[in-house]
Amino acid sequence: MLSTRHIVSHCQISRLGYLVKNHESIRRYCVANSAKPTKYFDLNDLIKTVSITYNTGKEMDHITTVESKYVDVNNVPNTKGTVVTLSGSPGTHNDFKYMKSLFEKKNIRMICTNYPGSEFVTGGFHNSYTNEDRNSYMKSLMETLDLQKVNRLIIMGHSRGGENALQLTSQLSDRSSWPLVGAVMINSPGFAPHKGISKRMGTINFIISLIKRHNNTINAILHPILHWFYNNVIGLRVSHGKVAAAAILPMQTFAFDQQKLSIDDLRQKPRIRVFYGYGSKDFLIDEHQSNEVAMYFAKDNHYVIPDKTAAEKASQEVRKSFNSGKKFATANFTKEGHFLQKTYPEFIVEVVDSMFEADASKK
Repeated sequence: MLSTRHIVSHCQISRLGYLVKNHESIRRYCVANSAKPTKYFDLNDLIKTVSITYNTGKEMDHITTVESKYVDVNNVPNTKGTVVTLSGSPGTHNDFKYMKSLFEKKNIRMICTNYPGSEFVTGGFHNSYTNEDRNSYMKSLMETLDLQKVNRLIIMGHSRGGENALQLTSQLSDRSSWPLVGAVMINSPGFAPHKGISKRMGTINFIISLIKRHNNTINAILHPILHWFYNNVIGLRVSHGKVAAAAILPMQTFAFDQQKLSIDDLRQKPRIRVFYGYGSKDFLIDEHQSNEVAMYFAKDNHYVIPDKTAAEKASQEVRKSFNSGKKFATANFTKEGHFLQKTYPEFIVEVVDSMFEADASKK
């Protein structure tokens, strides 16, 4: 069993040394703050629970079963279509809460999911962090919810969930049994490690090596540190140190350049449309990396959006472009950061609605 002294002696990052020395103070801070009730708008009253069984592992030959919580909004007959949301890492169904009423007004069903490792999924913590694992889980969840039977389906991902939305759309659209018509990627990573992880990769790899030891003594020290670090340094809200630890694991398994394979595949599928949106002031992803992805999708259907007025005009142009047969649209929100689903939910909902409209018009 490793002691605190042993852990610190193996840490090559000086900043981590300071945190470990002060882990007891950080732990007390986390306990004190977690006890304080925080009132804010969420979708938790709408939560449903379902049991999901899916394949995991290097050879995808292990069976994992979890209890997964999700939110199902506007599940009524005769909707225009269904959109499934995939959160980032960390992230939950509440990342898309600002879209709820907007989708209801458009008569669109929205299903907000959670990944294993979040506070809303029981199980799967140690074996559901590669893209293969995550995609296997999400496919099984969508099958359990009978989404193969809906009229139209769009997969929408934010941040780490963006490339999963892209990959799943590519994979499942190979089968006629899935009514997929598009994917939406919000603040998704680029083709190379972004600043949110590239400068911290040594630290991330070291922390992951500790997490994978599954050692209670290490976790007692590490979890409070990670909880404090995410909430107070990075600025991403997590409920518990265990959730923070789970959020770090997928940082080692990004697709990066391999996303091009999925994009190229979708070029060949007439029914599929994709929207990729990002913010110039994203504190995790450099603008030039997002620009590179946008230009790989399409150079001739790109929008630069500085404000709400420009966004309203651009959404109308995107709708026209999809109706005229364009497959891809991208947008740079020049004054926005990492949470477009919060700052520009109206625009994104309009994009989803325009995808459904374009598909319906071709029938």
